[in-house]
Amino acid sequence: MNHTITKKRPYSFNALLSSLSSQVPDEQATWEQNLSLQAEKFYGQHSIQKKQENAAFIPTQRMLRDLITGTASSGGDLVATSVQKVADSVRPVTVLERAGVERIETGGENLTIPRFAKADAGWIAEGADYTALTTTSTSVDASPKLASARLSFSRRLKVLVPDVEGSVLQEVGRAVAGLIEKGAIQGTGSNSQPLGLLNLPDALSQTFASATPTSDELASMLEKLGDADVDLSKVVFLMHPSTAADLMKTRVDASSGALVLSDLKIHGLPVFITSNVTEDKVIALDPSYSRLVYFGSAQVVVDPFRGAVSGVTHTQILNAADFVCSHQSSVVVGSA
Repeated sequence: MNHTITKKRPYSFNALLSSLSSQVPDEQATWEQNLSLQAEKFYGQHSIQKKQENAAFIPTQRMLRDLITGTASSGGDLVATSVQKVADSVRPVTVLERAGVERIETGGENLTIPRFAKADAGWIAEGADYTALTTTSTSVDASPKLASARLSFSRRLKVLVPDVEGSVLQEVGRAVAGLIEKGAIQGTGSNSQPLGLLNLPDALSQTFASATPTSDELASMLEKLGDADVDLSKVVFLMHPSTAADLMKTRVDASSGALVLSDLKIHGLPVFITSNVTEDKVIALDPSYSRLVYFGSAQVVVDPFRGAVSGVTHTQILNAADFVCSHQSSVVVGSA
């Protein structure tokens, strides 16, 4: 499906917020609203706004290649870049994606991801029958869980649009990233939350003697992953900033000058830091078995009547998302 956009001006998230916060219809974000309608049709979505609310869908990364905005000489690059910035803001790259977890953007209501049990293997003598293939396949299902990042903006956005677009997008990205990361790491799998890394029932575990793990204990986490046939060259560590700071000051052993965490690596493997891992835990995982799944487009919902007296625009950024791990033994959680 191709979409032709003839308007040659940058996409303005602030103009969209101002339009949605208006209590009467206006035309200041007509182009942004047209893109919202295209996103709605592209994914077959339906708005979940309440009667008193205004809402718009934001184009996704997947849609960008279908948005024909013209040549660079006619402003196409500027238009595409502005749409990209907003798409990146409402669905920012999380620490999990930087660590190697794949992002999937899809339509529909569910996504089934296959997983395979380990197959038997062996050598076949000349003239002998082939060994029966014992590989079995099962699946793990991703289903939409609604993540709502709530923010409040001053109504002064209407007069400061040219100056604060970048700041607004940065704040939106920070709020959404924190929410999605927390669900993928700490989610309980109940109350409409994803099942996060810390709560996977079949994840491996490692006990630490104290709050700050030793070099040997962290190596033992790798040993457990290796015993589960995980490719150790793909493994990464996730930890809280305080844990990382402690490990940056901890020696490998009493007689060594080497630090446990140096240059954001432990035992030669990369370390990623986020406050969404609790301070008393360290996660080691092969991210190739995990997926962060988004369903349809993100939606911006504004109640133009709430906060009307105080001059504050109450905004929700809604993402239908899920986190799944197809091989839970690719994850080990260490804790004291």
